[in-house]
Amino acid sequence: MKPYMNFPALSMALVASTFCFSFGVAKGFCSRGVFQRSPSSIVARFASSTCLEGASSSGAKTKSTSVLPTDAISDSDGEIEATARSSLSITGALPPPQRFGGLSYLNTTSLADDGAHRVLFILGGPGAGKGTQSERIVSEYKCIHLSVGDLLRQGAEKEGYEHAELVKEYLAQGNIVPVELSLGLLRIAMDEQSQQTDNKFGSRVYLVDGFPRNFDNVAGWMENMPTSAAVLGSLVYNCPIDVLEERIIARSETSGRSDDNLESARRRFQTFKSQTEPVVRVLERIESIQTEANEHGSQLHVANIDGTGTVEDVWKKTKDAMDSYIQNDVLTANANLLEAVESDDIERLKQYEWYEGPMGMPVSESISNAEVHVLDGIKARVSYDRKTKIGTVMRESRDWVHGPSGWKCLSVSRALK
Repeated sequence: MKPYMNFPALSMALVASTFCFSFGVAKGFCSRGVFQRSPSSIVARFASSTCLEGASSSGAKTKSTSVLPTDAISDSDGEIEATARSSLSITGALPPPQRFGGLSYLNTTSLADDGAHRVLFILGGPGAGKGTQSERIVSEYKCIHLSVGDLLRQGAEKEGYEHAELVKEYLAQGNIVPVELSLGLLRIAMDEQSQQTDNKFGSRVYLVDGFPRNFDNVAGWMENMPTSAAVLGSLVYNCPIDVLEERIIARSETSGRSDDNLESARRRFQTFKSQTEPVVRVLERIESIQTEANEHGSQLHVANIDGTGTVEDVWKKTKDAMDSYIQNDVLTANANLLEAVESDDIERLKQYEWYEGPMGMPVSESISNAEVHVLDGIKARVSYDRKTKIGTVMRESRDWVHGPSGWKCLSVSRALK
């Protein structure tokens, strides 16, 4: 066997002109008021697209713009159902799950063909461990971690960014930043990262931290992102308030963050409960609707992770969830490569930098008993029973590694059964 040698747009949606009045209504956001997105909305809702509570571009502490009591924000089943059904395309171009050897998986070929980004939402209350676990995910799975808040602060100073002054003004005043600006910066960051010529890993997953925070963020995502990103799901870190408070107190001793105090933590936790937990329910409902509609499961998967244990305990659960997402790309590559090998499709084999010569045996009649073992985030083994059309059955295993062009087959072994 001999592998092939390597064969060798930035885009941003137009941002609608918007004006923010201290008393009134704006399309998609407001600074001091409330609005209804449509006449059918169940309740007027804050358009808190991205609010950097407790900080401004100058470093000065600012006040929250919220003027509604938390019980004024509805998380009714009717609104959750309506939002879920209007957001089914949040998974972008991902087709319904397929089967390989008895395993359900998402064929991600369309994402590579369309240049769409893979996205996981990272959600949880303050101190739930999102940052700690994201660091470990980045280290092991080579994902890209993006915080919308960080992107806004960077965007305010970004050379050549046409809306830098506008973003800087919002941050300086402590006002809510329009979701169109936030998502525009997110898209720019993903495009820039994927277009780097020295990437050691292709087709990476983007961890979008702390977004979407509320229903309006979901609506903004649906208006701006489905053609350029596919949401694979969400890692949701669940942790009770008493544990979060203990962590915030401990973290405040070294973090230097102005919002690491009990008062701020409790306010942020209440905001998470009243605004973000209903978003989690929307994502879970999308998953259940897709599961009901598809024979082999859903495109989107929400992983609820118990964040009350030690860092290592939480990491084990996080790793199990991440392996399930990575399995989609590995099985897609394995299924595509096997099809190319059996048809001796040279052009497709070039894509995988692989050639093992003519098969010398009849093509497969069936694949069964498949297993995937993700070894360390960037290495995996796929094993399965392969029955040929003359009745021969063998156990075939392929070792994969994540490289610049995506997942690449390193070796194959076969044993007759």
